[in-house]
Amino acid sequence: MAMYDYRGEIVHKRVLVVDDYSEFRYSVKKMLQSFGITDMDDVGDGDEAIEKMALKPYDIILCDYNLGEGKRDGQQILEEAKHRELLLYSSIFIMITAENTMSMVMGAMEYKPDDYLTKPFTKDSLKSRIDKIMERKKEFEAIDKAIYHKDYLTAINICNERINNKPKNIFDYLRWKAQLCVMVGDYDEAKKIYEEVLIVRKIPWATMGLAKVYYMKAQFSDAIPLFKELISENKTLMEAYDWLSKTYEELGDTKEAQGILMNASEISPKAILRQKNLAQIAMKNKDLNTAEKSLKAAVNLGKKSCFKSPTDYTGLANIYIARKRPDKALDVLGDSRGTFTNNPEANLQAAVVEGLAYKEMGKPEAAQNALDEATQIFDFIKGSVSAEASIDVAKAFFALGDTDKGNKIMQNIIKNNHDNEKVLKMAEEVFDGANMHEEGMQIISNTRQEIIKVNNDGVALVQKGRLKDAIEFFEKAAEGLPDNKIINANAAQANIMYMQKYGKSERLMLQTRTYLEQIRKADPSYVKYQGLLSMYQLLVSKP
Repeated sequence: MAMYDYRGEIVHKRVLVVDDYSEFRYSVKKMLQSFGITDMDDVGDGDEAIEKMALKPYDIILCDYNLGEGKRDGQQILEEAKHRELLLYSSIFIMITAENTMSMVMGAMEYKPDDYLTKPFTKDSLKSRIDKIMERKKEFEAIDKAIYHKDYLTAINICNERINNKPKNIFDYLRWKAQLCVMVGDYDEAKKIYEEVLIVRKIPWATMGLAKVYYMKAQFSDAIPLFKELISENKTLMEAYDWLSKTYEELGDTKEAQGILMNASEISPKAILRQKNLAQIAMKNKDLNTAEKSLKAAVNLGKKSCFKSPTDYTGLANIYIARKRPDKALDVLGDSRGTFTNNPEANLQAAVVEGLAYKEMGKPEAAQNALDEATQIFDFIKGSVSAEASIDVAKAFFALGDTDKGNKIMQNIIKNNHDNEKVLKMAEEVFDGANMHEEGMQIISNTRQEIIKVNNDGVALVQKGRLKDAIEFFEKAAEGLPDNKIINANAAQANIMYMQKYGKSERLMLQTRTYLEQIRKADPSYVKYQGLLSMYQLLVSKP
């Protein structure tokens, strides 16, 4: 877990130098010593770098991009460090490179190091870069700290105070505030900020922010021209391609969405998440060639990336099955099991697709054995299986003729995501694919109504002042629906209201923290989350 630590002057900084040439590491360390820095470590490859960062919080990481053929590169180190929260929120990550290939630069840009340095560089240029970044980070220390603690409302209040003082860098604070408003779901306020900035000055981040807000508000026709404008002004602004593709996908134009991602992948082929998205859209368009190419790229890029996923392997295996190559599918699934050892969800997904492969090969007994394994694993870990993985399992049960198991899994998914339109749309597509449209729509409708009634019954208890009964009611509901953000939010609210009236309880405080964590995992921008978090923190601060 990342820590929060601002350590003042440069002489107190802890530094990690990552480069595969020992002579270069020695040279950089001599520069750092001339700045008065004494706490330094150096490593020669990415795996060592990640190990060091996991053990020690570094203030400055100077990382070369190219660390040798077949080795983890600087981009992948940055990805994993951020993904695993190994960096301090005050840390400085500088990417060093002698390379100028577009794929490298664009890949690294998407994971946003604090700065870049091109070899060779002088100690003066290094010192200047570090000083400027330190100054910038110190400026926003209080906001960073609030964000680290997920206290977005406090961060917004800090922005308001600074904005009222009309500092020279007011646009920086307006940018922060707008981003925070989006995080808490206040899209109207974010839209207002972006529009006001654009009246004064045409700044790409404000255009991008406004376009994203239009997307969030489902004003897709307003978002499209802004994303296109950004791309026309900067052909290498990859984020705009991703959002433009998502917007067309929301409008149902998957052909256009795919074309945009294909163009983006030509410019930036090393972005693993984009390759995954391209494969998903290509599958919707029944473009197996593009889907196969993208998933092969995702699997290859994932070998040294924290974003590797068993779904990349099972997706590729499903393509081979569709192409009547179940033998190749089984090879890929074997690689998945070897890559994700001791990972029950990965084994679950592999077993399910193995069942489909054996069915295609005309081996019903092997298919049934794979299905039995999948059932056993799913029953053991079903409380921790993602909605996407659960949908894949249900899809396979339908394909293998086990409609009852497929329906049970789909009902559980819908119960935990009864207000999530994206998941419900995926559920509808699963039923359509199983030629169960009418029955599936009925299952979705009935299951949603069941959960809405459960929630309304609990809310009614709160409104009648029967807080103790409401706590017990929502406790049972949340236990059965651990991923449902609305149930968890109302469970947290009942606990908080009870403690506000009758005083704190250690059990209820711990339980409320669990509910809030479940909401954060499901949807940190959920409109009630920040208010509940603020009320909870107020209770924490009281004796």
